Amino acid sequence: MMRGSCFLAGRWFAVFLVSILLSGFAAAQSIEQMQSDHLLKVDLLYIGAHPDDESGVTATFAREVLDGGAKAGIVLITRGEGGGNAIGRELGPSLGILREAEIRRSAAEYGVDLVYFLNKTDFFYTLSDKATYDVWGYEDTLGKIVRLVRLLRPDVIVTMWPGPGTHGHHQVAARLATEAFTAAAEPEQFPEQIDDEYLRTWQPVKLYYNSRRLGAIFIPTGDISPSRFLSYAEIKSLALRNFRSQGFDRRATVPPRSAGAESFLLVKTLVPPSPKGLKTLLGGLEGPRDTGVVLGPPPLTEPLSIGMVPRSDIVRYRRWAEDHQVSWVADLLPSALSIGSGMTGTLEAEVSSRRQPATAGRVTLDLPDGWADGPLEAEYEVPGKDRATVPFTVHVPSHVEQGSYPVRLSTSSGGLTVAGSGMIDVLPVMDLAPATGPPRIDGDLADWDGIETHAVSSDHIWSGSVPGGDADCSAEFRVAYDQENLYVAVDVRDDVVVCNIAPDDVKGHWRSDAVEICVDPSGRSDNTLTVFKAGIFPGTTAGREPRAARDADARQGVIEKTAPGMRVASRFTGSGYIIETAIPWSDMPGGTAPSAGETIGFNLVIYDGDEADAGPGANIGKARLAWSYRPSAQALPYYYGRALVR
Repeated sequence: MMRGSCFLAGRWFAVFLVSILLSGFAAAQSIEQMQSDHLLKVDLLYIGAHPDDESGVTATFAREVLDGGAKAGIVLITRGEGGGNAIGRELGPSLGILREAEIRRSAAEYGVDLVYFLNKTDFFYTLSDKATYDVWGYEDTLGKIVRLVRLLRPDVIVTMWPGPGTHGHHQVAARLATEAFTAAAEPEQFPEQIDDEYLRTWQPVKLYYNSRRLGAIFIPTGDISPSRFLSYAEIKSLALRNFRSQGFDRRATVPPRSAGAESFLLVKTLVPPSPKGLKTLLGGLEGPRDTGVVLGPPPLTEPLSIGMVPRSDIVRYRRWAEDHQVSWVADLLPSALSIGSGMTGTLEAEVSSRRQPATAGRVTLDLPDGWADGPLEAEYEVPGKDRATVPFTVHVPSHVEQGSYPVRLSTSSGGLTVAGSGMIDVLPVMDLAPATGPPRIDGDLADWDGIETHAVSSDHIWSGSVPGGDADCSAEFRVAYDQENLYVAVDVRDDVVVCNIAPDDVKGHWRSDAVEICVDPSGRSDNTLTVFKAGIFPGTTAGREPRAARDADARQGVIEKTAPGMRVASRFTGSGYIIETAIPWSDMPGGTAPSAGETIGFNLVIYDGDEADAGPGANIGKARLAWSYRPSAQALPYYYGRALVR
């Protein structure tokens, strides 16, 4: 009994002692000292669209956080639920939960514990800023980013490249981050956050784009972290390996295959830029603030300039950049125009005058020989401090192969001559002939006689490699139509045909051997919301029966639900496989067959993976080829080839 009493008395004494210590700590840490800044204030903030977008800054954040004593946060507009899944069957919101777990594990490797999501929808892969704004909503998304900038009060914001040619979600994330850099400091922007939520305005000091564009700084990753005794490249690989649902563990090896530097383009700053070669994004923050710091080339001061009017996505980007004081960044993209081989298009020269009185002059266009149907000179007049466009008719000869061809423009006015440049992207062209009779969709191409054959050779590659040439991967295809259907027959040469996709896992056709058919019935689409795109697997883990699904257009999912009239057949050959399909016009945007004389957009993409022992669902994509084989041509309708309806 005595021993029990002593034991209880000892426990009560320990509790009493702890309570005394805790009360003393509470007295030392007064309520007035305990502020939200202690939990939320960060030095660095990354703003992106999806988990793993921050992979280009991981080593640099590790340097700043683990060894520089900085605090960092990550803001992502979506949870990445629209992506693929290489390790399970989860899709949609369930995949978003998985990807959130992955990024939290990844960020913990380099000391980041503040990760926030705006819960916007991660929809299909698009290169369109317009489609992204349509789905996310501009005002609401910007307001949510501004709220987090005001709460986290970063000194430096890092984001993505905002220009066309990249994922539309990335473009918009970067543009909104750029706007938030300024908007968070303006009390008239989202005033309800200040009035109702008691937030303070906040002005970050620097804004970087994670980009290798001209003028970027490069921070090495091969040196050793003193705190981890690993190279920053090794820390980066360990972090990125957590993104297994995206297949990062296949390329983020330990030890890493390389230790490439990470690149950052400073686009806004209130302090003088740090000296070249400095290994930090946080240098110089203690200096006096100056809103007049100028980055990039100085603004144009010449009274006259000339350029080529680009495609609509670059026009929108340049207008945005001008509105938000980063015009020099927009000029890092060339102006380009798409014209089919043997077809005619209109190239517009734009003359800008900074003179007060009206300016008159003459524009000269320099094209490759034989490309012009008419004169290459034209007169213009520009009102004071304004712009004028001068149209030229350009005809690309039919023998010109697809590719990018430079053009030069110049103008003379009042004794001053200035020059500009641009590109014409020449696209492949075919005749879309009527079917002589509806072909049987059975994988046998004997009834396609008389329909022109088109080639996708191994040098039509826009991603990956095909070291074995045409035998490794290539294709021939034929296309025909009637009033009910578009017919496509594809004969693929593939030395290793892999069918590792389960029949109830028909998504992400780029994961394995597959064919993708892209059709723009209008021939004028700006993004894939108004086109038809379907990926077709020649077989599955269940056998040699094809499965198909629409992807990255306005109706995604298996064709049984999204294109119920579409018929698909496949046949395996000694050199590869055959895909044959009939796609009803009624299942496509517009809903009706085109008329003779019209032009539609068409592209055929071949996906190749050679891992014969690949596990079910594994992403084994090795190479991507296409008829019109520009990078991401499947996602940019203005890069689709042209089909002339006969």
